Amino acid sequence: MKIKGWTKWRRLSAPVLVGAALLIAACGGDLSDEGGSAGEFDASRDAGAPDAPAEMDAVNADGSEGGDGLTQPQVQDRKIVRTATLELQVENVIGAVQQIDDLATRAGGFVSSSNVFVDTQDGDGDGVTRTQTATVTIRVPAESYSTVMGQLRGIATETVSETSDASEVTEEYTDLEARLKNLRATEQRYLELLGQAATIDEILTVQDRLTQVRLEIEQATGRLNVLNNLTDFATITAQLSLPPAIAQGDNENWAEEAWQASWETSNDAMVALGTVAIVGGVFLAWMALPALALLLIWRLFGRRIVEFARRVDQA
Repeated sequence: MKIKGWTKWRRLSAPVLVGAALLIAACGGDLSDEGGSAGEFDASRDAGAPDAPAEMDAVNADGSEGGDGLTQPQVQDRKIVRTATLELQVENVIGAVQQIDDLATRAGGFVSSSNVFVDTQDGDGDGVTRTQTATVTIRVPAESYSTVMGQLRGIATETVSETSDASEVTEEYTDLEARLKNLRATEQRYLELLGQAATIDEILTVQDRLTQVRLEIEQATGRLNVLNNLTDFATITAQLSLPPAIAQGDNENWAEEAWQASWETSNDAMVALGTVAIVGGVFLAWMALPALALLLIWRLFGRRIVEFARRVDQA
């Protein structure tokens, strides 16, 4: 009789375990979206899991511990993502890049990206023109943000523009912590059900639900890590360039300006005279052959032409 009773109990308990797993899955889905877990824990207790105090998910008004000694995840400090962009003019771009690297290192941060561009070109009679630009992005601890911003302004001859942004993610961070706690509690309940499963179908069903919960735990943990990184370190981008070149005429006196103007005018006049001389020489070269031909004809037939003209006049 004991064997038959045991077999009967096994047959009756199998549907209960499967039903409990499905109920936990349904409550777990609502838990991930809404942050509630009381229904899930009740379902687990119905399936034979150890009882859990009703206060496990309760949060006191002052954020203190619940009745079971556990604390609801709280955000002690505001979570703020700080970013800034500075456009600076410096005397030496490459030297300024090194200064920014040193500033970030002393503040406990690092350079996340750096791009330097140097171009050398021949000017229009004014010598060599050099163009230097750079873009440097640094990550510094949030508590050093204001100090580093002031130091960056100090290495520039002029701050052309400055843009800063602060985005608060405290609410998202708190929701993720609460969701992660509930997901881990759900995972523990599934593990208890897995130890009580008696058939292959029960084991497969619970394992499938457990895999889904663990995937959500990884996603929530990854997002929390990203928010921690963004809030712990501020991102500052500095765009560096040289000051605009000073016009050469600003430093010249009137005599130098007059000399420069007269020199340019004389050069223009010499170019014009040279052009006329070249054109005249080419024209004379073309006229030389016809002139030689006419001279030869005159020498051969000039007298006859003159005598013929006289006879015509006398007649």
